[in-house]
Amino acid sequence: MKEYVMIPFQVQEDKIDDAKKIINQLISAVREKEPGTLLYKSLQLKKDPASFIHFIIFADNDAHMKHRGAPYVIDFVKKLYEICPKEPFPIFLENFDSCGIDH
Repeated sequence: MKEYVMIPFQVQEDKIDDAKKIINQLISAVREKEPGTLLYKSLQLKKDPASFIHFIIFADNDAHMKHRGAPYVIDFVKKLYEICPKEPFPIFLENFDSCGIDH
């Protein structure tokens, strides 16, 4: 069963470019090494560029656990938390309804 996760977070305003760099590195690694991660979308708020939302769809719990334990994810979390005023927290979601492309 697919797992859906959303992670809203904010970075220090003077660290936005650093955040984008480490996010790009993470997503490149996920794209290359995680076929079970069906979607990893990093979104930046237009009205507040220091705020981001990561939306992730995992094929199943095994894919989710593989992602969480990957060394590049652990490194990403360490680097990201250093530039966040508040610790990011994941929000676990249930799929209720959708339309369009279903990953």
